[in-house]
Amino acid sequence: MKHIVFLAACCLAMSLAFSQSANEATEPSVDGPGTINLLENGLEAWTVPSDHWKLEDGVIVADTGGKMINAPEWLYTKQRFGDFEFTCELRLTGDEHRNTGIYYRVNTFMFRDRFEAPSGYEFDAAPSDNYWGSLGDWYKRPQLRVYADPNLIDLTVQHEGWNRMTIRARGNRLEYWINGIKIMDFVDDDPKGSREGIIGFQIHNGSVMKMEYRNVRVLPL
Repeated sequence: MKHIVFLAACCLAMSLAFSQSANEATEPSVDGPGTINLLENGLEAWTVPSDHWKLEDGVIVADTGGKMINAPEWLYTKQRFGDFEFTCELRLTGDEHRNTGIYYRVNTFMFRDRFEAPSGYEFDAAPSDNYWGSLGDWYKRPQLRVYADPNLIDLTVQHEGWNRMTIRARGNRLEYWINGIKIMDFVDDDPKGSREGIIGFQIHNGSVMKMEYRNVRVLPL
């Protein structure tokens, strides 16, 4: 009996190890028990930085108002998350420098005495410099920038329409999907990598743009 229990435990351990390392191509549904609808009560689950941000018919809207803003801003969740699955839909319009992104496992710090910035990861969304779908920690670890395959981005991104962006963060493994296609699977071995924090959306300076986020859900793991 002891041998059977031991073998069962070994099989379970091997199964868990495989599930953590296998290339799981299927996009998480981020639904069902335990899933949090982050817009269920409007913007109550968020810290709103300025009047650039508002909720319209269940959609987060951030607009520079036809002019560039002086510094980037972030709309952050009040709740903190470690391991999770997250999904939302984004529509980004504006000039050729329009730029936003999903920031996660964020802990903020003062950046060059200019503004409060995120230390954590980003799922970037911008049409220039192959930033769409890239992964980085720009403000704290600018040397970290992992680019998605541009052929996959061309295949999946709707540049003027809605795009579903999904993240799975488990330990130091980070996976991204756009519109159901897996575009990133990265293991961050840097001990400085963040493991827990808030989630946020960015409105970038240096651009005239409008960004809209809807169907925003997270499932803690």
